[in-house]
Amino acid sequence: MFKRKNLFVLVLISVLIFSVTFIGLAQEKTEIDFWYALSGAIAETTLELVEGFNETHPSIHLNAVNKGTYSEALTSAVAAYRSGDAPDIVQVYEVGTQTMLDSGAVHPLWKLVEEYDLNIDTENFIAPVKSYFEVDGKLASLPFNSSTPVMYYNKDAFEEAGLNPNHPPRTFAEVEEMGQQLINNSDVKYALTAGWPSWTLLENMHTWHRQPIANNNNGYSDYATELRINQDFGVELFETYRDWQQENIFTYQGREGSPNPSFLGGDIGMIITSTAYLSGFQDAAEFEIGTTFLPHMQGYPRGNSLIGGATLWALKGNSEEEQEATAKFLEYVARTDNQVFWHKNTGYFPVTNSAVRRLLDEGWFSNNPNYLTAFLQMSTGVTTEQNKGLRLGNFVSIRNVLLNQIESMFGGDRTPERALNRAVREVNGILDNYVSSQE
Repeated sequence: MFKRKNLFVLVLISVLIFSVTFIGLAQEKTEIDFWYALSGAIAETTLELVEGFNETHPSIHLNAVNKGTYSEALTSAVAAYRSGDAPDIVQVYEVGTQTMLDSGAVHPLWKLVEEYDLNIDTENFIAPVKSYFEVDGKLASLPFNSSTPVMYYNKDAFEEAGLNPNHPPRTFAEVEEMGQQLINNSDVKYALTAGWPSWTLLENMHTWHRQPIANNNNGYSDYATELRINQDFGVELFETYRDWQQENIFTYQGREGSPNPSFLGGDIGMIITSTAYLSGFQDAAEFEIGTTFLPHMQGYPRGNSLIGGATLWALKGNSEEEQEATAKFLEYVARTDNQVFWHKNTGYFPVTNSAVRRLLDEGWFSNNPNYLTAFLQMSTGVTTEQNKGLRLGNFVSIRNVLLNQIESMFGGDRTPERALNRAVREVNGILDNYVSSQE
């Protein structure tokens, strides 16, 4: 009987030791939160990336939380940091860069690389992307879903109209000429539209033609205090759009991705919008899609298109264990194989040179030339200190002002000159208030 009791006690002790050990091991798993702002197929690809990280890092669990729109993710993250409950990582679109830098919430990428000896070569990032998110030559955040606008076109409609489907328009004059042929000789109702209209029709067209958007090198050499979009180029640009609108060469179809269904449905022959839509467009369209560079207006120098999309920011205020786990996730995202996976499944840039080399070696670009267009456009463009990016304080509010005035032009409420002048007055007030708040 005594031996049986001893045996029971030993078994009970063993069970307790095993339970305590198991609980201790379970508790050692570090949990970190990643707030993102993507939807649809791109969100699914993001979750695949997260799942791959969790599988390969058993001591870490990354919680991916969708925070709605880009602006919602930005404002929520900054508010959470100030209340002492910050996520570990947040995805913020490019126009939020200045706000993030001034928030006091950021643990910069370059510092994480040094602190945890990460296998991230910041010189490996392609130059236009790297320069957009650098501060004093150091990367503040990890480029993630980087994009730029290109012009997509309906090759079938071009052929139906008697146009060469392999020679899309390169200039504004050719857009007008070929657009008229599309309208007259094919089933399309309008020749051209644009998504994300402030980014594509205004901001990128200024940098594409090497024209200033704001003073102080668009906010890179010092805080921007004055908008410059109402100068001769801006007025001529929007007068051209308005003329085209009257001839059905151009149609305004709304903000963000609102014009996509009309293009995919065959009502519009060309669309200027983000490279991020490429994979989805090719899957959804019942016609052959072509891609080409942004058209250029005669009489102005060649510049470069702007980076869009978003980067990943590490935030301060979390534990040392969480900070190290955050660093490991950023390292994982920057890996060449994951950059290749991300590009192939979304259409966003491969943002590292090593990923571009691997894609070239695989023959990816030769077999999928539409994916090469954006990269060639960026790499052959002319980037200067005046057009390498756009860094404005409180850009979320500024974008809304610009969109309102763009819509007033296309709605016939104001002439381009009046609308641009009004936009400048309103935005200058926003910039002045922002600079004052940083003093």
